[in-house]
Formats: sequence, C-alpha cells, structure tokens
Amino acid sequence: MQETKPTLKEESKSTIKNKIVAKVVNGGKEYKAGDTTITALKASTVELKAGELLLIIGPSGSGKTTLLSLFGCVIYPSFGEVWIDDMRVNDLSESKLAELRLLKIGFIFQRFNLIAPLTALENVMMPLILQGVSDKDAKTKATAALEKVGMGDRMKNLSNDLSGGQQQRVAIARALVTNPEMMLCDEPTASLDLASAGIVMRELKALAKQGKAVAVVTHDTRLRPFADRIVYVLDGGISDQPVEEEIALK
Repeated sequence: MQETKPTLKEESKSTIKNKIVAKVVNGGKEYKAGDTTITALKASTVELKAGELLLIIGPSGSGKTTLLSLFGCVIYPSFGEVWIDDMRVNDLSESKLAELRLLKIGFIFQRFNLIAPLTALENVMMPLILQGVSDKDAKTKATAALEKVGMGDRMKNLSNDLSGGQQQRVAIARALVTNPEMMLCDEPTASLDLASAGIVMRELKALAKQGKAVAVVTHDTRLRPFADRIVYVLDGGISDQPVEEEIALK
C-alpha cells in the first residue's frame, strides 16, 4: 500500500501549529524585601506554541501569574531569558516592551478591566486607536471581533449593563481585535458561574484552533479538559505532573 504524503498545505498548517511563539528559558523572578530575597518563580523553561491552549495550574501565590507576566513582557526576569518569536526581550527598553505588548500580545484579566463609561464597541476599539488605526477602520474591526464572540447585539451596551460572562467575552474581543499571536489569560473564569466559564473556555479553545498561542492561568482543575498541554506550578517551581497538593485533594 502506497504511503500518502502530506500536502504542502497540510505541512504548512503543521509548521504554524508547532511554531514557538514565546519561551522562558531558565527564567525566574526574585524580589528584595529588605535583606530578604523572595523567589516568586524558580528557574523555569516553558514554551508557548501556536495552535495550542496551555493551561498553567497552581494555587494562589504559587508563581503562575509571575510566569504569565514573563510571557507577557510585563516584568523583566531576574535571571534566564525570555524570547518572543526570535527576539530576546531581556534588554529591551520599557517603551519597546510596551510596543511589543500592543502589537503581539492580547491580555484577558479576571476582572475584565473594561472601561466603565465606554460601550462594548468603544472598549474593543481602544487598542486599535492606541495603534493609530482610524476611527472608521477601528469600528469595523471591533464590530467583527464582537460578532465573532457572539456579542454583536450588545455593542452599544455599557459594561455595567452586561453580565459577567458577557463582559468577559467583550474582553476576549478586545484582546482579539489586534490579531495578536498570543492570548494571555489570568484567571479568566474565576468570577464566572460554570455555564459562563464553559462559554469563555470554548471561545479560547476556538482561538487556539485558529492558530493563536493561548495560555490560561488558573487554580480551577475543572478546566483541564480544554487544555492541549498543562504545566503545574507550586512554590515557584514548574512541573508537567500534577503537584502532590492537588493529588491529595482528589
């Protein structure tokens, strides 16, 4: 039986899916408190790939948000390296890091961080306006992003008039509208009921299938079925195996 070779289109899709969008290489973070050194994240190596949803699981204070902050270029590592595509970000200036975040990274937060006096549409337009996109083009792109997450009929609503699940979907649209390579989510379902959490996670899973690199920080082990890959964080250490604390709670 003759072996069927993958087509060029299939090979291209596979290459895109396996592309390393960001990586932390032996990177970690320490803080000084007087004479005491606090290690928020021990030396860790973690890759974030296009086309996958990476779940970062750990209890509060374990270091998982620190890892996400390194991926998001929000903080500098105390040691090791952080790479976005082929760019080593350790020595970039604050302004260059801000530019990198604006162009390549979408952030989704636990408390949504929507601007209360603005409508859903205006909130989603904001990153594009910051990029210098015209109001007309920003409105067109923001409308499309809201429709993509099923919020096309809520564009004129103020954020306070939306449910928690609806606000989170607007936050996803805002993160999505600039077409970033990475979507970084810090406890995106913590304030939601189970049904709303499922909707949000399915949206994020769909984005990963479309080629985005999606990382979700959570302490909620119920989200594991949505993950393509999981890393566990405890006391600043990284493992690909469930931590003993979690096993004990099962």
